[in-house]
Amino acid sequence: MTRTRLTGLILLLIAFTGCITIEENYTFKKDGSGTMEYVVDMSQIGEMMKAFENMGDGKGKGKKSGGMDQLDLKDEVSALKRIPGIKKVKVNDKNEFVQKVSFAFADVNALNAALNVLLKDTTGVQHTFFAWEGNTLVRRSNGHARDIGMGMGKEDPGDTTDMTEFLSAMKYKYSFTFAEPIANTATAEGMAQESPDPRTVKLDTDFGVISKDEKVLDLRIELRR
Repeated sequence: MTRTRLTGLILLLIAFTGCITIEENYTFKKDGSGTMEYVVDMSQIGEMMKAFENMGDGKGKGKKSGGMDQLDLKDEVSALKRIPGIKKVKVNDKNEFVQKVSFAFADVNALNAALNVLLKDTTGVQHTFFAWEGNTLVRRSNGHARDIGMGMGKEDPGDTTDMTEFLSAMKYKYSFTFAEPIANTATAEGMAQESPDPRTVKLDTDFGVISKDEKVLDLRIELRR
């Protein structure tokens, strides 16, 4: 089975079976400390992709499909444990296609150091993901999500399959919970927003949007203090 035909079948089935989801879940206390959980969930299509790879010529056996090698979190765990201000680092990868890393951070400086390990991009440049501007938490994205999207389905340089449907099925989600009520949340166009309670905001977009503008992951959350 050719790579193009294989990718085409995957894209067709994705429309009926679900999507890939990446999540960043945060809690913030009044003193600026908190917890973060990073989740990569490919369970809905993981087994399908594995089955399709096995239908090929066998050369891909033992390797991760498409961009899945970018989503392996094991190598980052030991580095996270060495960062000052980062504690309680845990990884849950019992399911081959669902990986979770969680940790506690002392402040946004420690959080930024951890995210530069966990969400690194191809530039290799240290990035300030979060900063407090008075009562407002500001998030600025790097190229991490863009790089994941670009890695999907481009294993074969000669493959010209339209990846629009694939990228649109890949979701990126945020969840923020604070000790104080949220006064306002500012996001870019293409980011959906939900507030299940006064102290929590949940946001989501897809990689089709991110491929056009990675800054869609930027946001500002103002707290009522």
